[in-house]
Amino acid sequence: MIPKQQIIETLKKWIIETNIISYDDRIGLDCGDKESAVLRDGKTKEVYVVSFSTRSKIGYDENGEINFFVDGMLCFAYFDAETLELLYIHKKAGYIEVDGSY
Repeated sequence: MIPKQQIIETLKKWIIETNIISYDDRIGLDCGDKESAVLRDGKTKEVYVVSFSTRSKIGYDENGEINFFVDGMLCFAYFDAETLELLYIHKKAGYIEVDGSY
């Protein structure tokens, strides 16, 4: 399996297992090419970055009309290019660690 496919499958499995964040399967997961990035600890590392959007949330009242809508947010999952392991997920409101903590 090529690295990008393996990374996407790993992220899908992690999302299902942790049940902390969702992704909009209509949009999917997009794995970019390997790149050098400065991580949040200040170190530069070769990584793959997967971009995805969380699911939007829509609520309906008893008449079937929309009473609230929360648009999905754009997130970025960082993977080590050597080990292909998830490092963390960056989202608008901070980070999600591999163990699921914020």
